[in-house]
Amino acid sequence: MIFIIFLALVSAGFTVNNNSTVTTLVTRAFDRGTRVLLYTEERKQTDQPDRPGIWNFTYKNAQGETIVKRHVNFERDPIKPDFRLDDLRTGYAEGAEVTGSMIRVFTGGSPDDPYQEKILSVPEPAIIDAGFNFFVEKNWVKLMKGELLTFNFVAPSQLDYFSFRVYKKRNIVHENRPAVMLNMDIDNFFLRLFVEAIHLTYDTESRKLVVYDGISNIYNDDGKSHKVRMEFNYQAVK
Repeated sequence: MIFIIFLALVSAGFTVNNNSTVTTLVTRAFDRGTRVLLYTEERKQTDQPDRPGIWNFTYKNAQGETIVKRHVNFERDPIKPDFRLDDLRTGYAEGAEVTGSMIRVFTGGSPDDPYQEKILSVPEPAIIDAGFNFFVEKNWVKLMKGELLTFNFVAPSQLDYFSFRVYKKRNIVHENRPAVMLNMDIDNFFLRLFVEAIHLTYDTESRKLVVYDGISNIYNDDGKSHKVRMEFNYQAVK
């Protein structure tokens, strides 16, 4: 999945053939600590009335140059979408594709990182990329009751998957509205000593993600991950 901080979110929706809806979301992304502009994201999603469809992302740096493109297809399975990310700066690519009961993952392609792929058998519940939010949506009632849920998150860059857990941390107020904070961390006591938890805040009434605080897999020019805080605004601009 891509983790960014929103200075502004502009959305516009319109209906196209077959009752699908196209929505465009434009964001500006900032570093969590310094608030320096990192990149801008444009997301165009084509969805059916009852399910997500195809989402295309374009990321631009602070100078307006396109640096990353990402394609996510939820049509077959919202929790395990097929996806591909291409870093135009280096030629690096990564992604995942479900075939039957198996998941093909691939990574590499830059001069310093040769292309590799692997076929994985991932125990359920398995999550790929942006399918995490749909997993939360599906299990909302359990999480609100305080259940700790575990899942296997596919990591193409590692040609592997890792077990994570998600659970309710506490009820809070966000922008004068009731909200709930969830924590997501790796399901391994030893690794949790070295890997920061991800903090996710959801609006209680709409069940939408409103704040994300954690690590990003959009890398800087040195190949390091950004630490970010995301603040989502879902109000459409007319």
